[in-house]
Amino acid sequence: MPSAFAADDTIRIGYLTHRTGPFAPFAEADAFILDNANKALAGGLSIGGKKYKVEFVPRDDQSNPDRQSNLAAELINKEGIDLMLGQATIGPGIAQQCEVNGVPCITTMSPWQAWMFPMKGDPAKGFKNVFHFFWGIDDIANVYLDIWKDLKLPKVLGSAFENTLPGNAMGDLKMGMPGAFAKAGYKVVDIGKFSADTDDFSAQIQAFKKERVEIVTGLFAPPQWASFVKQSAQMGFKPKVMTIAKALLFPGGVQALGKSAHGMSTEIWWSPAYPFKSSLTGQTARQLADAYMASTKKEWTQPIGVMHALVEVGIAALKASGNPKDPQKVADAIRSMKQETVIGRLDFAGSGIKNVSKIRCVGGQWVIDAKGKLDIVVTHNGTAPEIPVQRKFELLGA
Repeated sequence: MPSAFAADDTIRIGYLTHRTGPFAPFAEADAFILDNANKALAGGLSIGGKKYKVEFVPRDDQSNPDRQSNLAAELINKEGIDLMLGQATIGPGIAQQCEVNGVPCITTMSPWQAWMFPMKGDPAKGFKNVFHFFWGIDDIANVYLDIWKDLKLPKVLGSAFENTLPGNAMGDLKMGMPGAFAKAGYKVVDIGKFSADTDDFSAQIQAFKKERVEIVTGLFAPPQWASFVKQSAQMGFKPKVMTIAKALLFPGGVQALGKSAHGMSTEIWWSPAYPFKSSLTGQTARQLADAYMASTKKEWTQPIGVMHALVEVGIAALKASGNPKDPQKVADAIRSMKQETVIGRLDFAGSGIKNVSKIRCVGGQWVIDAKGKLDIVVTHNGTAPEIPVQRKFELLGA
């Protein structure tokens, strides 16, 4: 059956993510996200008195920055996309291609500093065509400080960050999270970045034991964190709090830790407990998570909400542009956007950082119930009081 839409009545959206490779957990929900969006957009979009078909053009960068840049160029030059959506976890390659080629672009899934500064961006000036939403390093530091604020423990902190782009940005002793912790009165014990493929953390653990560290923090991939936890047990290191970025994001990585994961803490940037709903499908956060679990038979993960919100703001920008085929009008629509989404309001216009919207983050803790089921619950909401606390924080081993 021939399409009712002519070629110039079709909006093509590039969707470039890490489907495979080491960062694949961030894109685990891709098929569900796009299927959900396609159902919502099946009737097309009416913009400026004209009806458009919406077509997503997904690509897998395989977690490779060079491949990412090449695919972005291909989507722009060969596929003729009108808008680019993507993940910036491995770097700003998508945005760099879009900025040069004048294609409106929205990315997410990386601290905004790790997106802006490698492109030599200035928060006071921004860019012409490219936009990003996520939390900043300062936001996560504030979430962690919120988790620890009422603890009756010595303010001695063991810090360990991996030697990667996000690890170096977040773990910088002056500008990163350890610097924020030191300013808050913590003694920071840090013996330097560790290689992203290491499996030996004895030096860190020895240093932490010597300084009587009770709180451990840092950025680990799940396999490295599993090694750290195992070696800590072997060496008799039993901190009361472990608040870790990245390694504790995904149920799979946490499940591998077994019962030792109970009580480990991290930031939450989306969960079914969030009191927001989608502007695209009308689903609440809970309904979106439930739909994902029913469709995939997998546990919900935090990127579901964020990637759904990426599609939400992309569609909202196209609608607000008045002409989705005019790149300048689409970029201007994003620049002035304040949009309610399933992760809360995204505000590019009033964030104080050009071309960036921050997202809400709260403190959470993994709990294992009597049946061995894992769940992450909100324990601290000082950074976003509109998100309800689900249970009281517990020390490890309590």
